[in-house]
Amino acid sequence: MSFLTPLKQFISNVVLPPGKVLSTSSQTAYCFLIGTKSLPRIIVATLVSACIGFVLQLIAGIVCLRALWILRRKSKSRLVDYLMFHTLALAIVNTIGLVTAVLAFWWLFGPMEIWNTDRWAKRCTPAEHFDDASSEIEQLFARLKTISLTSNVAFGISGLLTDAMLIWRCRQIWTFTSFPRPDFIIFIPIILLVGSMVVFAWSCVAALFQGILAEIYFANTLALNIILTSLIVLRLWQCKVQLREVLGVEHGQHYNILSLVFVESAFMNAVCSILLLASLLSVSKSPTVGLMFAVWIAITPAIQACSSYLIIYRGTKGWYGSWSNNATVTNPSTVAFGTPPPSSSRAFERSEDGLGED
Repeated sequence: MSFLTPLKQFISNVVLPPGKVLSTSSQTAYCFLIGTKSLPRIIVATLVSACIGFVLQLIAGIVCLRALWILRRKSKSRLVDYLMFHTLALAIVNTIGLVTAVLAFWWLFGPMEIWNTDRWAKRCTPAEHFDDASSEIEQLFARLKTISLTSNVAFGISGLLTDAMLIWRCRQIWTFTSFPRPDFIIFIPIILLVGSMVVFAWSCVAALFQGILAEIYFANTLALNIILTSLIVLRLWQCKVQLREVLGVEHGQHYNILSLVFVESAFMNAVCSILLLASLLSVSKSPTVGLMFAVWIAITPAIQACSSYLIIYRGTKGWYGSWSNNATVTNPSTVAFGTPPPSSSRAFERSEDGLGED
């Protein structure tokens, strides 16, 4: 879904002049021409939110890559290489998405004579102004078709990469437990991820990532995030109980489960998905909702990227059980995801093959 979607959704209920037959691109252009007073606010909010989010996720990505590079020098692990590739892919995809969206906005509302309000004011009706600028608009939207599709593809890939990271992390957390088949835990999330990929591919082929396709995509993503968040929170709660049994209640109180859940379960991404879907379903009802939707759709790629970066960065710090198969305690505020220790020892042993500490 490109950043043009909030504008199209918000003014999609405009009634065209009687007897006028327009192509799809011309109808969209006509809606822009007779849009509302909230249009400038939506444009500014979208661009500002997108730029702020991009700067934040770029900083987080650089910090994450630096930590991964330091870790790679210590251990030649393929997992570190994969995570570096994942981080770079997210950064590149989000950069492409932002550049294409800004370029599309510039072509639409930049130095284009057809959007000149003084020229429009000289006409009796918007329809007359449209007739005068029809050929220019057709050419403009023909150019925008490719760049809008590129922005949609970048947005979708960013979401799929984040969902894949969450599924992988959930499997890592549940692998070293007494659960007989941890792969069954992520069976439903994988089905939902495949469904998101199908809807995304379908929307790209149809060159239309809005309306019912967008609602299906975001509803599917939201269900996936809720399931994964619940599974991760459940496992973290179990680990907290185990930690209290081993170290005692006083030591267990040092374990801050809220901060860990915030990172491990990509809680920000789940909240953003809820707000995005809610505003999408009611985007045409009020200017305020349209403005909210514009903001959420603009910062969603940054939130998705930062959620993945936080999970990866936590692992690079050598905290207990992040990517290790053995039980390790290097920080009282972290928790083990490794194999539980024997009941006779009642203690967690420090791992020798962990990722290391700062």
